[in-house]
Amino acid sequence: MKKILSAVVLAALLMSLATCAFAATGLGVVSTLTNTAATAEKDGSVSSYTFMCALSLDAEGKIESVTFDALQTKGTFNTAGEITCDASMEPQTKIELGDGYGMRKASSIGKEWNEQMEALEQWCIGKTVEEVVAGAADDVDLKAGCTVGIDSQLVALQKAAEAAK
Repeated sequence: MKKILSAVVLAALLMSLATCAFAATGLGVVSTLTNTAATAEKDGSVSSYTFMCALSLDAEGKIESVTFDALQTKGTFNTAGEITCDASMEPQTKIELGDGYGMRKASSIGKEWNEQMEALEQWCIGKTVEEVVAGAADDVDLKAGCTVGIDSQLVALQKAAEAAK
């Protein structure tokens, strides 16, 4: 997880250094954690879902560049509190998984998660964060390319904008 966040932060920093057109760059992260208790019959679990947004704004506060990604992890444990899953695994983000995430077959528009995020990212370009947040729910053009829920992405976008320097 630290490797992934470090890579996103480094990418945002390099983007800001590579061009002077950006007035500000920021990173926003939103995480949720859920769990179920272990019983004698079934291991317990803990799951985290982290959404990340790297953002570059121009001098007028319009989005020049934006990247969304997400990481889902799950671990299991028994009633003694012992970890019962492979704790050494290195999870991949949804962008890293690409077609391997497997959303295409369940998607009403036949698009994988990363393709839907690309549509969201392109839709955001040239808008302010406020315009994106206000218009995302009802925009027909956005819905044509992105049908997944984006509430957490929008919160990460707002956090990235708040952190932009």
